[in-house]
Amino acid sequence: MHPVLMIILVVLAFAVVGFLMWFSITTIVDTLLMGLLHHVQSRSTPPSSFLINKPNHIDLQDGLNCSGYASAYLLRHHGDTTANGAEIYQQLPGKMAGGYVYPKGIVRFFESLGYDVRYCHGDLNALKTEVTKGNPVIVLIRVRSEHNWLHYVPVVGYDADHLLLAESLPELVNCSESTHNRTVRTEDFLTLWNTREPKMPLYSRTYFAISVKR
Repeated sequence: MHPVLMIILVVLAFAVVGFLMWFSITTIVDTLLMGLLHHVQSRSTPPSSFLINKPNHIDLQDGLNCSGYASAYLLRHHGDTTANGAEIYQQLPGKMAGGYVYPKGIVRFFESLGYDVRYCHGDLNALKTEVTKGNPVIVLIRVRSEHNWLHYVPVVGYDADHLLLAESLPELVNCSESTHNRTVRTEDFLTLWNTREPKMPLYSRTYFAISVKR
């Protein structure tokens, strides 16, 4: 074998091994910090539109505590009408130094209250199918497409062209319906929902499926 070709093959082998080691270590660390992902594949086409029309109210956050406000919205949906976003945020485990709550913290919180919780990765049809079960679905999205800041927000419905959200960030509110206060065009939502980064390559297009145990 030509020496140059041998050198190229050795370099490629080291690169592949290095990539596999990085990917394995990153995945293990992400699983420990973020939680175990359930990969959901949509097996059917959801209805063209759906809206959860159960009475609720939408609190607006005043800090980096969207995790608490999204969780409180879910609790109110399931009957705890006094659930308050700021108070729930204080109860959430798994906080980073800056106050951000890892997804694993939301899972542990709802499990401690007796709920069935799955932290899922799936496509848009999988998300819509989950919404059609009648429970708001908390998604993890970017606040804005040009930034890596992450944001928890409940999806309460959709139509042919939009996702309908119960938004807790005041600056993102763009409507005042009784069921939702933010609409996002589907293509824009998919961009925001793509949260993949080098430090968490598998954690993109994720959502929480939360329901009362039967």
